[in-house]
Amino acid sequence: MNTHSIRTRFALRRFRASVRDMHLMNWMLVAITALLAACGSCGSNAEAIASARNLSQPRLARLFRDLQALDTHSRQGRMHLDARTGIPDAFRDLGPQSIAIDGRTARVHLSGCADDKVLLIARGLDKRGRKEIALLTGEAKNTLILWRSE
Repeated sequence: MNTHSIRTRFALRRFRASVRDMHLMNWMLVAITALLAACGSCGSNAEAIASARNLSQPRLARLFRDLQALDTHSRQGRMHLDARTGIPDAFRDLGPQSIAIDGRTARVHLSGCADDKVLLIARGLDKRGRKEIALLTGEAKNTLILWRSE
């Protein structure tokens, strides 16, 4: 075998490997684009924030009691409800995307996605500590206390 033939074979192998790598990169680009398109836009949270701020004190107290009742019905101290599993009628007026309860705290997801969610956070469901409902507005780190038990 002459040197020219060996060089040609080596160049052909390198070319095939680079074409294969290029196809792999194209598929990765398509997959990432599809994933980002599926996420979509979170949209504005302004309406959910305004609605949460306008909840009356009696409605917030009832919300806390309803979340406590849900918590007592959970078998393992953890519960997650969404459109697929069904949101109870007691919460329909809030229009939540989901409700998660872990035994001490409940999170009512009102709008948004990823790290830009609007949540009502109920603390003290386990009857230890202060009973309160706070509003977490999107990417804000601070919470606004909407209701505290007397």
